[in-house]
Amino acid sequence: MMTEPIAEQIMVKLRERVEKTFRAYRSTRVATWMPKDQVTHIFQGNLTANDSISCPGNPPAKGWTLEAAVAGIAKPSDRDTVPIDTYKNRLGADILNAITNASLWHNWDGLAVNTDMSDVEDFSGTDGSASGVIVKLAIHFRVSETDQYTARA
Repeated sequence: MMTEPIAEQIMVKLRERVEKTFRAYRSTRVATWMPKDQVTHIFQGNLTANDSISCPGNPPAKGWTLEAAVAGIAKPSDRDTVPIDTYKNRLGADILNAITNASLWHNWDGLAVNTDMSDVEDFSGTDGSASGVIVKLAIHFRVSETDQYTARA
């Protein structure tokens, strides 16, 4: 099996953690999932240079911040009388718990330096057919300047 870049290894670990609680999907070229209640979609945002965590050396360690998000869908029965916000609050809390349910959760088994959870954003379809939350993460990691496949402490 070919080794993956550190950013991809972190995304795999994010899915593994979330999948212990929810069905979790990542995007493929052709969509293979349907929006259903208690289903999550994990996606990656920008990968941005982070000079504040870079370190000198031979070779130097280059710092990066990986934006990641977990979108969770709350789609109860049309006859359900529980407020949709109740489902979204539970969903956001359960996603946060799934992400942090590991010792030293923030360093992704030594792949990252730190992780910031920034926002739990609400989303709702304009037709009311889909509701949920998006949990946003900023995962800070270092690699050898000349090797995106080697994590550096």
